[in-house]
Amino acid sequence: MGRDNQAANQPLVSEVGAPENVFLATPDLQFPFGGGLRAMFGTRDVDAIGWEVGYFGLYGQAAGASAATSGTTFLEAPGPLGFDLTSAARQATVAWNSTITSVEANVFRTSTDWNERHAGWWTVDWLAGFRYVGVEESATLEILSCGDLGPLVPYRVGTSNNLFGGQLGARGRLDRERWAFEGWAKAGLFGNAQTLRQGAVVDWLGYEQRPAASAVGSETAFVGDINLSAIYRLSDVWGIRAGYNTIWIGGVALAPDQFTFGMDGPLQSVAGGRGIFLHGVNLGLEARW
Repeated sequence: MGRDNQAANQPLVSEVGAPENVFLATPDLQFPFGGGLRAMFGTRDVDAIGWEVGYFGLYGQAAGASAATSGTTFLEAPGPLGFDLTSAARQATVAWNSTITSVEANVFRTSTDWNERHAGWWTVDWLAGFRYVGVEESATLEILSCGDLGPLVPYRVGTSNNLFGGQLGARGRLDRERWAFEGWAKAGLFGNAQTLRQGAVVDWLGYEQRPAASAVGSETAFVGDINLSAIYRLSDVWGIRAGYNTIWIGGVALAPDQFTFGMDGPLQSVAGGRGIFLHGVNLGLEARW
């Protein structure tokens, strides 16, 4: 899946003496497509009442960017903190890592009708359930001070988002001979318990400019999940699935938004209210009996 971030447009590295010249900013961190796993299992009784459990995981997504200067141009972190961290810095790198996991449990009621137009069975599941979504992130800003051989000055932050809440949705499926077409839409409101971690900031001379700190917060979040898939039946039980997914996770704290560059101390509250949009294809197997 690919990923678009609703992060703050915050400068991360700028020119010494000319802070308006920004070398690196949060929008420069773009995630490539990454692989994950989705698995679901469910059952339905003769009264058309059923239940299902599902798991989704997108692991180890990483985004990074770097900047370098030469001549009489030097770089630093923006704000008052940047002036005290480095000396004659030439290189800087920003890295952002993220893992997203989700577990859900739903109950549903099914209605089935013959679709004359498409000569197939049309099935609709109306579902309600509970869902957990976890978003674990870390970000690091590293500046190489004193030219190419100087000390590396790191600044590390991390966030944990734990979303708990209920969701409603519907799933439709049309079975026609060896083919089936399925789509679902699910959405819910969640409470998000957030944690912020900021590492100690040590300058190029080895002095601690700011101590390590942490903070907790909470906010209301939203998760929307849409899938469209086509299924080709290999047998009465097995089929091949292929489709497209979109997932929106709103109301989360993204790691790069936690960088602060003032000398009055690290961020004492979580900078949340951001969003993640995931989109991409799926390929897999299904078994129905």
